[in-house]
Amino acid sequence: MRVEVSEESRAMMHTVKLLCVVFSCICAVAWASSSSSSSSRQPCHSPPLISGTMKVVSTGGHDLASGEFSFDSKADKFRFVEDTAHANKTSYMDVLIHFEEGTLYEIDSKNESCKKETLQFRKHLVEIPPDATHESEIYMASPSVTEQGLRVRVWTGQLSELHAHYTLSTTSCGCLPVSGSYYGEKKDLLFSFFSVETEVDDPQAFVPPAYCDGVAFEENPDDHSFFDLFHD
Repeated sequence: MRVEVSEESRAMMHTVKLLCVVFSCICAVAWASSSSSSSSRQPCHSPPLISGTMKVVSTGGHDLASGEFSFDSKADKFRFVEDTAHANKTSYMDVLIHFEEGTLYEIDSKNESCKKETLQFRKHLVEIPPDATHESEIYMASPSVTEQGLRVRVWTGQLSELHAHYTLSTTSCGCLPVSGSYYGEKKDLLFSFFSVETEVDDPQAFVPPAYCDGVAFEENPDDHSFFDLFHD
């Protein structure tokens, strides 16, 4: 049976085809624009104060450290106090780092003792390094179910002084750390950040204890870094 198609139907089909072509062109331009914008996106900055839980493991699956962290992004000061219940250790880590000054304090509050070291290499993965490259923006879990997904931005870069490279993911909105990885000649590390808040409960977290006053610096090599804190 031969079906006759009216002139009106032909016109409608032609219009639909044109709309499809136009829509495809618009999508292509939008995608190209988005990709170009993504590749040139500048590193964002975390809020002035953040705190939460940080966990560090080796790529071999060994737990290296887990505890509470506090970070002052304006002054570039970081405090990490390891959870005493984590792993079987005779001692636990309590460190305060003033990255801008290049000073690392290892604090023993139980014995009221302090070790003060120089830190020549001052990059870390609590905030995006200023020379990082934006790689992509992705959803973790589900993008379509309400409150069942998290949109993150992925950043990468080189730490040439350490012969290492890194990847860091942050929330797309707010620039809060989510996870990070460090791959170097000496070690590979994976960082995870949980329950991150935009405040720090203890305003003295970034102030060295009084018993650190007068302690002499211990000089370290130029490649001594934040990443050397975490080892088996």
